[in-house]
Amino acid sequence: MGKAGEKVEKARPGVVIDTSVLIPALLSSKGYAFGVINLLFEEKIMNYYSTATREEYYNVIAYPKIRKKIPLSTAKERVDVVILYSERVPIKRSFKKSKTLLEKVRDPKDIPFLDVVYNSKAEFLITYDRKHLLRIRDKNKRFKLGRHEFYILTPKEFIELHKKGKDLAGEGGNEKAGV
Repeated sequence: MGKAGEKVEKARPGVVIDTSVLIPALLSSKGYAFGVINLLFEEKIMNYYSTATREEYYNVIAYPKIRKKIPLSTAKERVDVVILYSERVPIKRSFKKSKTLLEKVRDPKDIPFLDVVYNSKAEFLITYDRKHLLRIRDKNKRFKLGRHEFYILTPKEFIELHKKGKDLAGEGGNEKAGV
């Protein structure tokens, strides 16, 4: 309770959900990927996206291998709901032209997701992308981009952290992640 009996709303941790997590969540209501999306629907986390990452979501659901598993109209409706529960972030600083970052990540399609993390100051990037994104994190599962440091976690790691009851939204100041 806050002043004069007012209810104090706890800040939701900011996340960026990579396409590699969204797609399995669209295909099955089981597993850690769906668990992350469920936290979004329960308003326990805030997902951020940009115009570019939203386009990536819609482009990937149109791939033939995805359309074999789920009708495009159903996939589109489900992405629409994820977007509805998420917040669009304008990209004021982009790392698209950063040769150093591209050398680390090795896939230009991943840079827009990093742009969103940076511009939203999200605490977590949630991904299954072992080939590019998970490999750039340090031993503490963190990555620093400009002046912003954040966690890069798999859905399982994120869900386990959430279940432990950690303060995912962090405490005070610029320290965003209390992990």
